[in-house]
Amino acid sequence: MTLAQTSADGSIYGRVTDNSGAILPGVQILAHCPTVGGTFKAVSDAEGNYRLIELPIGVDYTVEATMPGFEKFVRVGLIVSAGLNVTVDIGLKVGSETQSVEVSGDAPLIDTQSAEQAVNLSGELLRNIPVTVRHDWSDSLQVTPGIISANSDAEGGQTYFLRGSENENHAVLMDGMDIGSFQQNWPSNSISIANESVGDIQIKTGANDASSPAAMGMVINLGTPTGSDKFHGTVYYLMGLRTLNGSNTPGGVSSQTTTEQPDFTLSGPIKRERAWFFFSGRYINRNDGISRTASQSAYLTGIDPTYSPFDNEARGFVSLANTTIQLTPKHRLMGLFQYDSRRQDANSQWYAANINRTQYGGGAYGARLISQWNDRLTTRFLASFNNKSYNHSAESIGGVGALPEVDVYATNSLSAGKLIGQGSSLATLNNLSSITLEPARKPTISGDVTYYIPKGWGTHEMEAGFYLEPHERTKETVLYANNGNLIQEDAVLKDPNNPASGYTVFHTQSVNQSSNLAAYTAANDYAWYIQDRWRPFRRLTLTGGLRPDWVSAKDEIFKVVIQHSWNYAPRVGAAYILTKNEKNVIRASWTKLTDITNFSYLGTAGTSTVTTTDNYYETPTVTNPTGVVTFVTPGSTALTPGKTFDPGRHQGFVREWLVGYRTQLPGQVLIDVSYIDREYRDRPAEYDTNQIYTTTSTGTVWGGLVNPALNNTFYVTNNHWNWFVYQGIEMTASKQTKKLQIFSTYTYSPDHLAGTFQPFDPAAILEPTKFANNAGLGSVRGNISSNPTNDYTGDTRNRMWQRHQERTGITWRAPWNLRVASVFTAQSGTPGGPVTLTLASYDGSHGPATLSVNGRTVSNPLATTYRFKYANRGIGQIFCPWLIQLNALVGREFKLTDRQSIEADMNILNITNQGAGQQFVNGTNSSATATFGTLQTIQAPRSAQFSVRYRF
Repeated sequence: MTLAQTSADGSIYGRVTDNSGAILPGVQILAHCPTVGGTFKAVSDAEGNYRLIELPIGVDYTVEATMPGFEKFVRVGLIVSAGLNVTVDIGLKVGSETQSVEVSGDAPLIDTQSAEQAVNLSGELLRNIPVTVRHDWSDSLQVTPGIISANSDAEGGQTYFLRGSENENHAVLMDGMDIGSFQQNWPSNSISIANESVGDIQIKTGANDASSPAAMGMVINLGTPTGSDKFHGTVYYLMGLRTLNGSNTPGGVSSQTTTEQPDFTLSGPIKRERAWFFFSGRYINRNDGISRTASQSAYLTGIDPTYSPFDNEARGFVSLANTTIQLTPKHRLMGLFQYDSRRQDANSQWYAANINRTQYGGGAYGARLISQWNDRLTTRFLASFNNKSYNHSAESIGGVGALPEVDVYATNSLSAGKLIGQGSSLATLNNLSSITLEPARKPTISGDVTYYIPKGWGTHEMEAGFYLEPHERTKETVLYANNGNLIQEDAVLKDPNNPASGYTVFHTQSVNQSSNLAAYTAANDYAWYIQDRWRPFRRLTLTGGLRPDWVSAKDEIFKVVIQHSWNYAPRVGAAYILTKNEKNVIRASWTKLTDITNFSYLGTAGTSTVTTTDNYYETPTVTNPTGVVTFVTPGSTALTPGKTFDPGRHQGFVREWLVGYRTQLPGQVLIDVSYIDREYRDRPAEYDTNQIYTTTSTGTVWGGLVNPALNNTFYVTNNHWNWFVYQGIEMTASKQTKKLQIFSTYTYSPDHLAGTFQPFDPAAILEPTKFANNAGLGSVRGNISSNPTNDYTGDTRNRMWQRHQERTGITWRAPWNLRVASVFTAQSGTPGGPVTLTLASYDGSHGPATLSVNGRTVSNPLATTYRFKYANRGIGQIFCPWLIQLNALVGREFKLTDRQSIEADMNILNITNQGAGQQFVNGTNSSATATFGTLQTIQAPRSAQFSVRYRF
C-alpha cells in the first residue's frame, strides 16, 4: 500500500497468500511493461503485504511472483495510471517453480484506500474522442465531473472552472513537477503540448491529501510516456478547412476554424535496460473565427466602413522531451524539458481590426529522483523551474499603437459626476490604449520521505515532506499608445439607431508618460506536510494530514509587504471497503484547501504610477460654460501607494465536505456517486477608506476625502463578510477496455452567496436590504483587480455558476479495424448576474455629485445612478440558453506490420449545428436597451476535420 501522492506515477499493492489463505512473507515480486523501460521489484513483508510503488504509467503491466516450493504466479493486463493505487492480491499454489499459472481478467481500476475525488483519463481515450477543434490535452477537463467549460470569450479555446473556482485556481503538474504560471495560470493558455505527449492524466477535484500542492481548484497531474528498450513513434497530421465549416449565426459571422497541425513523437533506449528517452513536437497553425452576431456586425460595418471580418490567428511550435535513467536498482532519475511559445491573437467581437496580439507560453524544466532504499523507506526529490506567462516582449506582439483607442457606445449617462457609456462598447477602433508585458517565473523544490510500518495497531504509511516555491516573480510593464499623450477616446453614436450616423467623443484620457512599470510582485510559498494513512484493519483506511503554507509577498516597486501569513490546511478522510472482493467502497472527508499563490490575487500596493487626466465633454451650462469637466487622478508614489494591508491577511481557502460511493462492476465498469459541499472563504477584498461618510437622520452623506492628495486609499484584507456556497451531486460512470471506452458524468449544483455586503460598499449604503443572491454570484477573485467596492459595477463574471452539466464520451474499436467515437455535452446556461438599472438623474440626497478638493474635481461614490432593479440581487437574472453539442468520429486502422499501422479519421463537431450564445453583450444593466439581454460568443458551428496517424 502507498499513499495517493501527487505524482505522475502509480502503484500496485496487495497481499500474498497460499492455497489455505495463510500469509506468505519473503515472496519475490516483479513488474514490467513493454512500453516502459526497466523492471520493478518488491518483497512481501511479514504480514504478506507487498508494494510496487512509483510505477511509470502503462496499460499492459505484468506482475510475477516467485517463491521456492510454489508455482510461479503471473498476472497480465494490468493498468497503471497517474497517482492511482490499485490492489492485486496474489495466491500461490504449492508446486514446482518451473511451472507458472497465468491469471487474467478485469484490471483493477478502483482506489480502495483513498477518500480523494479524482478521475483518471488515458491519453489513448483523449486521442480517440472528438472534443474540441484544438485536440489539446486540456480537452480532458471537458469530460471531468464538476467542471464547467466555456469558450474563452472570442479567442477560441476553452476556460475551465471547478465548482465555482476560477480558471487560474488550478495547480498543473507534469511528471510530478509544477509547470503552472505564477502570473495567472490558465492551464489551457499557458501550457501547450502535443496530444501524442499524453500518457495519462489524473485530475483531483476534491478531498486532496496533504501532499497535494495548494489549490482551491483542480490538481492536474499530466503523465508523459516514457521510453522503453524498443523504439516507438508516431507521426500525426490534422487538417480542418474553412470550407468544411458550417454557419450558425444568421446575418453575422460564425467562429469557423481552419487548422493545419502536425504532431510527432519518438521514444526508445539511450542505453538498453539503463536509460530511455521520449520526445514530441507540434506545430500550431490555426485560424479561429471571431463570433459576431448580426447586430454586432452591423454596428462594426456602420461605424467603420473599412471593417472586414478577420480571424484570430495562432502560430507556434511546442515541444516536450523527457529522459529516464535507472542509476541503480534502487534509484531512478527523470528529467523533463517542455517549451511552447506561440502567438495567439485575442481580439474581441467588437474590435474593428486585428489590434490585440498576444504571446503565450514559455519553458518548463525539471528533474526528479526517486529512491526506494528498502521495502519500508522511499524518498522523492524534485526541482523544477518555469517561466510561463504572457507577452514576454513588445516585439513578440507587434508593439504598441500610435493612435488613441476609440470605444463607441450607443448611449451614455451621467453617474457620479462623470459621463459613462451605457452597456458595452459597440466598436473599438484604431488600436488598444495600451499593451502589457507580463514575464513571470516560478521555481519549485519539493521532497518527501515515506515510511511503511507493517505493525502498529494495523499498518501505517507515514509521509512527511516539503514544497518550496521561492522567488516567484512577475512584472507588468504597460506601454501606452500615442506616447501617452492621448490614449483613449469614448464616443457616443449621434443616432443610436443608425451606426453610420457618426459619433461624438464625450471622454478623453491621457497619461503623463509613455510606459510604466505598473506592477512587480515577488512571493514565496514555503510549505511542509505530514500525514498518516492508517489501516486499523484491512477494510478501513483512515487518513489524517496537515499542510501549513507560509506565504509572503512584497510589492517590489513600493517596497511594501502585502502578505505575510501562515495558512494551515488540515484534512481527514476515511475509506471503507464494503465487500470482500474490494470492489465497493464508501468514503468521506473534511478538507481545508488553501488557494494557490497567484499574482493576480496577491495584488499590488499601487496599481499604477502614472498620473491620469480624464476630460468629460458635457452640454455647456452657466456654471460650466466650456462643458468640460476634468478629473486628475494622481499617480502613486513610494510615499503614497494608495493601499494599506491587513497584517493578518492570508490566502483564501475552501472548506469542503465530501461523501461518496464508488464501485467496480464486471467488464471494467466504474461508478462513482458523490455529494460535495464547498464554502469559498476569505476571498481577497479591499474597501475604500478615503471617503468621508456622515450618517444623518435622513441617510448617509458623502463629504469629501480624508487624504485630499489621493482619490482612494484602499484597505486590503480578506472578505469575512460574504462567501460562496456550492452544493453539488456528481455521478460518473466509465468503462475502459481495449475495444470500448466510455465516460459519462452528470453534475447538479445549486449555489448561493451567504453573508452580507462588505464595508463601505455604496450598494450596501444605498440598498442595504438587497444582498440576497442565489444565481450569478461573481468571482472568487474578489476585488483586488476589479472595480474595488462598488457592487453595482464590480466583477460580475459568472461563467462558473451553472447548475447542470452532462457529458458522455465513447470510443469503440469496431470490427474490420473501424473506430467509432462520439461526445455529447449538455450544460445549462450562464446567469447574467444581478440586474441593475440607471436612474434618470442623481437627486443629491447623499451629498454633492462632485467636490473641488485640493484644487481638483473628485467624484462622490454615492452619487451613482445605478440601482438593483428588483427586490434583491438574485431575482430577475437572465440566463444564457443551454449549451448542447454532439460530436462524432469515424476512422479505420490499417495494419502494415506487427509494429506499424496507419489510422485515418474524420471528426465532425457540433453535428446539429447548434448556435447557443454563451455570454450576454451587457449582462446586468437593463437601461442599456440597445444591448441588454442580447447574446454573444456563439458556440462554434458544425465543422469537419481529417487526421492521419502513422505508428511504428
